Amino acid sequence: MPRISSIKANQRKDEAPKIKRLKIEREVPASFTDPLQNPYLDAHLGSHLKVEPQQRRAGRQFSFVQPGRFIAQAERLRAEARVDQLKAEIAARAEKAQLETEFLDATAIRPQTPPPIEWWDAPFLSGNTYAAERKLTGADSPVTIYVQHPVMIDPPAGITNGEAALSKLILTQKERKKIRRQRRMEQQREHRDKVMLGLLPPDPPKLRMSNFMRIMANQSVPDPTRLEAEVRKQMRARIEKHEAENQASMLTKEQRAGKARAKLQAEEAKGVVAAVFRVSNLAHPQHRYKVQVNAKEMHLAGVALACPRMGLVVVEGPEKLVRAYKKLMLRRIDWADMQPRLDSGSAHAAPAPDAGGADNECHLIWQGEVERRRFRSFRLRVCPAESQARNWLAGAGCEAYWQLAKQYDASDSITALDPLV
Repeated sequence: MPRISSIKANQRKDEAPKIKRLKIEREVPASFTDPLQNPYLDAHLGSHLKVEPQQRRAGRQFSFVQPGRFIAQAERLRAEARVDQLKAEIAARAEKAQLETEFLDATAIRPQTPPPIEWWDAPFLSGNTYAAERKLTGADSPVTIYVQHPVMIDPPAGITNGEAALSKLILTQKERKKIRRQRRMEQQREHRDKVMLGLLPPDPPKLRMSNFMRIMANQSVPDPTRLEAEVRKQMRARIEKHEAENQASMLTKEQRAGKARAKLQAEEAKGVVAAVFRVSNLAHPQHRYKVQVNAKEMHLAGVALACPRMGLVVVEGPEKLVRAYKKLMLRRIDWADMQPRLDSGSAHAAPAPDAGGADNECHLIWQGEVERRRFRSFRLRVCPAESQARNWLAGAGCEAYWQLAKQYDASDSITALDPLV
């Protein structure tokens, strides 16, 4: 049997409710719909053809949101935001890389355009191209029947004879002591031979407090006090003579400075060598002190730039001093030691820099001979921004060092091959 609901609330949804429409009892007169005769007529209420009152609309039903709709919408918005952020980071990196490459001078790697003719061929040509007529005969031709001897020029090292051209043999300390001992023995043997032949008077006995009783046995018995005073007088005379000879051979402060200056100039005349070091962190005061003081004591020029992300040290000078400075930077300084040191004025320790000491390293990223010194002296500069460091290097014409340090890779560094070449 079909199920019949007796209550309105239990009726099925598919049974549409019947709408009761109002019945029109009579027709609306024409004067009612005429605006001229009925001033109270509102045309917006309906047409005169449809004066039936509007029926009530059916009740609205609930429209529920499907589960997970807004969660999916939020995830889609987050994904779009992440994509926009990645695009902005990629654009910023590309712009930064483009700005860094602007500091590279393209003319440094671009070969020069060859001249139309070489200078050694110009005297033999009548024009400025190789297609011009050659001047091999005639009065203005450089080719003659005579033999032309080239002009003698001095060699680059200034060698004047064959002996100076030989390289100096460097002996070890043991070999130098042996040669000195043999030379002194030969001098003493020659002196003894002259004394035995009567050419020189014999040396007086060298009296000491340990042997004067044995040497002066006959004189020590009557007056030993006088003999002891004489021995002490001779000992003081020998000491004074030795000190006077040392003082005479000692150089003054001005002479020592001049000697060191002449030696430095002689070393620098052989060529100026530059070395560039990259330090992961140059924030520790002790590291800065060692870098600066040793460079000044070795008479090296350059600059040390301490930046938040890395440190750059550039030194210039003779090859021998640069080699000693490389041993300081690559061997002697413990860059991983970032612990604080006790201050001499107080019992408290100085605050340690905010950086990891285990990852702090120093690498030699470039070395080579330069034409001249770019810096007058060695200075230490703390640069909070990289632009300041670039400006310091640009003032000396060495801005390429910073770009080289930025592109540094420890796997192909010359430090891994031979850091002290």
